[in-house]
Amino acid sequence: MQTTALLQYPEFLLAGLLSIFVALNMHQQVEWHWPNWLTQPAKSCLAILPESYLIRINQLLLQANWRSNFSFGDFAACKLYIPLLAAILVLFLPLYAVCALVLLSWFAPDIFLIACVKHRQQEIHNALPQAIDLMVLCVDAGLGIDATLQRVSSDSTKIAKALNDELNILSHEILLGLDKEQAYRELYDRTGVDELKTFGSALTQASKLGLSIAKVLRSQSEFIRKKQSQKAEEKAMKMPIYMAFPLWFFIMPALMLLVLAPSLIKFYHQLHGAM
Repeated sequence: MQTTALLQYPEFLLAGLLSIFVALNMHQQVEWHWPNWLTQPAKSCLAILPESYLIRINQLLLQANWRSNFSFGDFAACKLYIPLLAAILVLFLPLYAVCALVLLSWFAPDIFLIACVKHRQQEIHNALPQAIDLMVLCVDAGLGIDATLQRVSSDSTKIAKALNDELNILSHEILLGLDKEQAYRELYDRTGVDELKTFGSALTQASKLGLSIAKVLRSQSEFIRKKQSQKAEEKAMKMPIYMAFPLWFFIMPALMLLVLAPSLIKFYHQLHGAM
């Protein structure tokens, strides 16, 4: 009955498909945006939320590389209109199910945004040691740090695309006359990667103290690789703990059933025969 009633109102299904399409387009960086007459009321409604939350959302949008003027409006529209569409389902579904859907759809844009930020940070984190090695080669060849950043950012590899884009912005800011220390600080604000913060601080100290840029870059590359190795070892050490839950609740019951079931069946038949 509920499915038949839902089919009688196909606009609700179309609205849900539209929301999914928007979310996928945001993930794939497709230039499609919510209409302005929908985003303006959504932004006005989100303005009543705490200011710290709005600052955090803008920072996450920046780190996820959603930096157009429409990004916050698209996020606000997804956060407001998807729960409203889910609330309409109260006409066809039980109240507890609709409340769960509304709550899930309210937090879904935040979870999706955080996942995109984590994915992009992981891409930058994985590509950083190779990029620093390339910087070392450029510096050893006689290039300055500004020319080195331009050379590294000009690579068009898909593996290091996120890092190359950030380094390209960094090189352009330095070329336009922005102070290097501030440019490195803004690089960290745009990405949220701790290794880039350490990288910028090391280059700033090297330029102030007159240290060798090549030695600083080599030490940074070794430090990042060592940190990655330590994280891999930490994950390997945690694997037994992660495996304990499926071992206790899934594997062990099945194993005990295979081992004890024949004996229990035989004991049951003997007991039944004796009685």
